Amino acid sequence: MPEAEKSKPVKYDVDGYDIITNALKDLLNSFPGLHKGETIKFSTLEEDSGIDFHPISGPIIVTEKTSVIGKVNQLCNYPFYVVYRTSADSQNSKIDIKEFLDNLGKWLEKQPITIGGEVKKLKNYPVLTDGREITEIARQTPAYLDSTSEGNVQDWVISLALKYRNIFYKNR
Repeated sequence: MPEAEKSKPVKYDVDGYDIITNALKDLLNSFPGLHKGETIKFSTLEEDSGIDFHPISGPIIVTEKTSVIGKVNQLCNYPFYVVYRTSADSQNSKIDIKEFLDNLGKWLEKQPITIGGEVKKLKNYPVLTDGREITEIARQTPAYLDSTSEGNVQDWVISLALKYRNIFYKNR
């Protein structure tokens, strides 16, 4: 196999995991489509209900460039799912859940959405620490029914990716 075709080992921004996860949790819980008292938890679902998000992997370093003075510029990707679990089985509840997740995806992409007759739009992503900055959040899929388990408990899912830049200096 020619040298250029060999796959590079995947590198992760291990130190950025908690920073990104905590900022994302706060951002998701500021979604205007959440009902009073409703939260989006991190990797925690009840047996028959709840909303959570969980990363597919840690933050992957997609590209990395280092200048002659030791300035490192990384572009990173943090892929994640939002899961909406329900035991409600009416056609209307399924439509509402799909609309909720699709609106969440649009809102995270900074597109306008209508909630309760009001247009809402995310203006800014949260400020991160340690030289990291969110550049984009994008839907990888529309919302869809992922699985149905015993008792007709359904998991509706949307796949998203948070992209961010990480800039730091080596050996300073």
